[in-house]
Amino acid sequence: MLVAGWLDVAHGESPASPWVNSANNGVEDVHYDLILDPVFVERMYGPGGLSLRMDGVVYPGNPSDAVPMPFAAGPPSRPGGPRTNSFNSWILPGSGDDIHGELNAWHTRDTAGWFRRHMVGRGSAPAGWIAPLAEDTDAYFPFDPLNPDVGPRRLSAGDYVIMRGPLWEDTWHEDPSPWDTGLTRHHAWLEMHPIDWIVRVRGPQPNARVTRYRQRLIADPAAGSNAQFDDSAVPRFAPSATGRVLEVRQLSDARPGMTYSGVVNLRTTVLGNHVDVGATVTSGAAGQGRWHGSWLIDWSERDDRDRVWVDDDTPAGALELDANEGWQWITADPKPFLGFRAHESPLAAGIHQHYFSGVMLSPPVAADDVLFAMVWLDPDSPPDEIMLQWFASGWDHRAFWGADLIPWGASGTPSRAPRGPLPFADEWVRLEVPAAAVSLANATVSGLAFTASGGRVIWDRAGVWSAPPPSGQLDVSVTPNRVVEGRRTITVRAVDSGNRQAVAGRVLIDNADIGPTNQAFAYDFEPGVVLLDAVCPGYPTRSARLHVRPEVIQ
Repeated sequence: MLVAGWLDVAHGESPASPWVNSANNGVEDVHYDLILDPVFVERMYGPGGLSLRMDGVVYPGNPSDAVPMPFAAGPPSRPGGPRTNSFNSWILPGSGDDIHGELNAWHTRDTAGWFRRHMVGRGSAPAGWIAPLAEDTDAYFPFDPLNPDVGPRRLSAGDYVIMRGPLWEDTWHEDPSPWDTGLTRHHAWLEMHPIDWIVRVRGPQPNARVTRYRQRLIADPAAGSNAQFDDSAVPRFAPSATGRVLEVRQLSDARPGMTYSGVVNLRTTVLGNHVDVGATVTSGAAGQGRWHGSWLIDWSERDDRDRVWVDDDTPAGALELDANEGWQWITADPKPFLGFRAHESPLAAGIHQHYFSGVMLSPPVAADDVLFAMVWLDPDSPPDEIMLQWFASGWDHRAFWGADLIPWGASGTPSRAPRGPLPFADEWVRLEVPAAAVSLANATVSGLAFTASGGRVIWDRAGVWSAPPPSGQLDVSVTPNRVVEGRRTITVRAVDSGNRQAVAGRVLIDNADIGPTNQAFAYDFEPGVVLLDAVCPGYPTRSARLHVRPEVIQ
């Protein structure tokens, strides 16, 4: 099976993912705990997904005294039809994170018996296997479990990864709870064990991020007893930049993954930057009332420094024009990025566009401004190229993504500036173009065109972003901030606290100039805490601390 999501703090006692499970006898295995990406698993295995492998499956590994649990956990796609696979199919009541992954070590010799924090020896390791862990040089793996894709650093919590391996329902290892008795025994967690491979990939950007809030309740045991909770679901990730704000775009899922007996009352209220959620479970005549499920929340990101020209409508007084498509406003498929409606370039062959002109958009675009627009590409009918065009004494201000098919202007110049490949389809993406790249520094814009070659494209919220002004205050840091004594290379970064731009200056120790800000330089450091002063014209001096430890002589 293939799953994707974010590495999290590992299950139970583990401090971080991946976690090396070692003891005095050696390394038994390495653990990876994953917060599933709901979009990935539903596109893979949900209704209309790429794979039917999970249809009709019963969770493997059920304990012998448990009621077999079907994998399908979603409502039927048609009245009277079978239950469907969904995100909730992947959730078991005992799971801390959504999937607990384990990669076992191969040992060539015995150091302890089975289940003693070390596996018995199995002879020579398979060809090509390696023993990369300092904790146990007799622990062999098919790849480096801490850096499986040979990246610039080891895996860590927050990395977006794809994992492949078999699924397994592992029984609960701790003391029994009410979930271990009664109508079912599924106080278990979902494992991927063993892991075939794991690799880092680009994760969804904030405007395509879906988070999940999970909860479970059990009302036990008398009829009429109840259990409830009330909480707030907030984003589990940070905005992509200072000044940007995360908002709820839509609540895409609020359904149970398991309900047995009793009555369940779900409560959900969307409140801008969070969702208030709650539930009450009341036991029935048949005994325990049980429920567990999830809320899936789509997020959008806006920037308070955006000056929006087009959102739910064109600017007042603008002339709406087109070539081969007209201005077509939509409210669904997809849901607009922000606001109530977006505008569409319907499916068409060749060049098609819609645009407006005849209105002066003030103030003028500043030299360090960034032009932007939100775009969504139809995954079933993507375009070959998309282009934005701005009018300022002419239309020769263009940027394009994808194939260079639209022949207006000169490619590689501000009249047709390449901005890279097409963005990912089926998610809102923010297109950004520095004003200088299309010769709009200090220009007044009076028109904007949304252009495509082939395919279907949805556009939304477009305008210009202005950098915050300089604050006159510095933020200073040093990298690395801990070194061993001797001649070492460091970088003292000095940036404006407001616009986050690098500020040129000099670095001083006890008033002696030792190097420039924002550039690597070498210096002979003595042990202790060293105070590095950043002196930059027009700014008060700010300092950073460098910890220098003595060199250990063997």
